[in-house]
Amino acid sequence: MRAWPRIVAFLVVGYLTMTRSFAYIGIPPLKLFIGEVAIGAFLLTRPRDIFDRWFTSLAEPSPLTPFAFAFTCSMAYGIFELIHGIALDRSPVLAIEGFAFHYYPLCFLIGIWAGTQDPTLLRRVIRALAWVNGIYGLLYIAFLNTIPLAIPGTDVRLIGQPAGSALVVIGLLSLEPQLSRVWHLILVNAAVMLGVQVRAEFLGLLVGLLVWVLFTRQFGRLFAGVAAVSTLLIVGYVSDFSIPAPSTRVGQISTRDTIGRVIAPIAPDLAEEYSGTAKTAAGTAEWRIVWWNAIWDHGNESTELAMFGEGYGYPLGDLVGYRERDIRTPHNVFFYAFAYGGWMGVVLFFLLQGSVAKVLWDAAKISGTPVGLATWAMFLCGAFFSNAFEAPFGAIPFYLLIGMAAAPAMRRIEYASPVSAQLLPAARW
Repeated sequence: MRAWPRIVAFLVVGYLTMTRSFAYIGIPPLKLFIGEVAIGAFLLTRPRDIFDRWFTSLAEPSPLTPFAFAFTCSMAYGIFELIHGIALDRSPVLAIEGFAFHYYPLCFLIGIWAGTQDPTLLRRVIRALAWVNGIYGLLYIAFLNTIPLAIPGTDVRLIGQPAGSALVVIGLLSLEPQLSRVWHLILVNAAVMLGVQVRAEFLGLLVGLLVWVLFTRQFGRLFAGVAAVSTLLIVGYVSDFSIPAPSTRVGQISTRDTIGRVIAPIAPDLAEEYSGTAKTAAGTAEWRIVWWNAIWDHGNESTELAMFGEGYGYPLGDLVGYRERDIRTPHNVFFYAFAYGGWMGVVLFFLLQGSVAKVLWDAAKISGTPVGLATWAMFLCGAFFSNAFEAPFGAIPFYLLIGMAAAPAMRRIEYASPVSAQLLPAARW
């Protein structure tokens, strides 16, 4: 039992620090990857810690009951879309990869279990992530991003891009009693976030901070977090600081380039006054919008497609000729759910997320901190501009983290009930 909370912590820190590179740890030719192996191993070694809670919440009222029903419906519909895709002679491998969108929420239940076993786990994970993501992130920006090595048998970079900075800021503001002891971690991770230049992360952090301050009313802490980011931008602007951006980005890391990159999708002409690569930054948004329009038009060609989608395994890139790119997600969770599952898939996804938010709201009232709600809002917002819920390096750490944050809502619940005992054979696991 003691090993699994450590494994959960390792997965969260690894995924958020190295993202796709960490996700590919395993045997890529056999499609065996670390996250999926970990989920399978947990279900094999501790099945009752998942299924008892899930089935009991279906049979008896509990804080988890809305999630249990929504998750059951989502899983059932995911199986339907998996069969739908395979029946249309789509690639079974691609269909199963798409179906992962539906079973990744199992990590929410695993996170809840880990959080109930160790109430301090979430805070310690955030602390560990703050150090690892901060140090690794600075090294990545400085030189690690230039290493051209790939994971054997794939085209995935061996050195992945960090993505945990915004979460660190939210987590430290929420969980640390004295910000004076962690200000350096907030500052370093803010610098990493600005250096990596992911606009979805910028927007997600703003939304997460808004949710956090509306719940806590701690405007002083909000000011401290905003001040850390603003200080870096102001110092960079005044000193005209500039270094080459990571190889996965274009241009420079500077205040002017950051401003240009942020406003490029909505005001490209103005962005060019700040950044010489504004057109490129605007183009990365444009190719997505073109794809989203094609998915919308294709999905509304018939009532059947609009209701049930194409099923998993459908080559979405073919709609706009993106065959040269190894991508199966349009970097938008709405269009992902709509393309593969139609409006039924969209409705079930948002019902699931609403049920998650309800559990996190209950946990926030008990614990006094909305770290789970803020993380959920931040991630959901970013998912409209990135591959989040459909990719293991996004979905797995997200569900594990908010599961740990939801644990206070479940600690007073009797997990093993007479109902769950009837649903699963008595056994020691």
